[in-house]
Amino acid sequence: MTAQSSILKKTSLTFCLCILILGCGIAEYEEQANQTIDFVAEADEADKLLGYPVEIPAPKDGNGTVITKPTFLRLPRENYSRPYPDFVRGKGMVMFKYGKQKGSTVVPRDVFLAYSDETEGGVFAEGVLEHFEAKAQKKKADDKKVKIKDDLKTDQYYFTNSSSETIHLFLAIDEKVAVIFKYDLDKPQGAKQEKVSERSMRTFRLNGYADVAKAQWDLKQQYEGGDKKP
Repeated sequence: MTAQSSILKKTSLTFCLCILILGCGIAEYEEQANQTIDFVAEADEADKLLGYPVEIPAPKDGNGTVITKPTFLRLPRENYSRPYPDFVRGKGMVMFKYGKQKGSTVVPRDVFLAYSDETEGGVFAEGVLEHFEAKAQKKKADDKKVKIKDDLKTDQYYFTNSSSETIHLFLAIDEKVAVIFKYDLDKPQGAKQEKVSERSMRTFRLNGYADVAKAQWDLKQQYEGGDKKP
């Protein structure tokens, strides 16, 4: 980064904070300013590994209700932020698949986002675990789990399936949303795989928290620019 771009970046952030103070009281400003500074600092670090936030389609159920939820998640740079156009309807769920660009190695081969479409309790979780062969797997112990923002409660699994693929599965129990990372196991990269999954999941937020994260992201992009969207 050149000295000129560094100065521009700092000036842009200052300008963003000035906008915030004009629209709210001092206490609210301080809270929003601190959140924005924290977000920018974390996002700058994450930019080394992660790309744009994923796009979330909005399919509807039989009653016309959108099945998906506001979701903020940044995948590794070499994964696409747009899902494949065809989504999967499984047991109590709809699922979207995000692939990787050609030539990528350490990044997940595929990432999946699943949302509940269940008509009775428990079907979504069962469907996700069955689909990824996780029903017989042990959950990660609490002290081994990746910490998710906003105290989001998750069951987490890390295992090898029958196709010799590494699966890192995060199941948000109460929200009925799942994120699944799938890696090829033909390379000795297990530690790197877990690190990549963990860094991506540290950006994961749902509902109102996702809206806040997206607004902060848009503000950052507006004043600092960004790479071409994959």
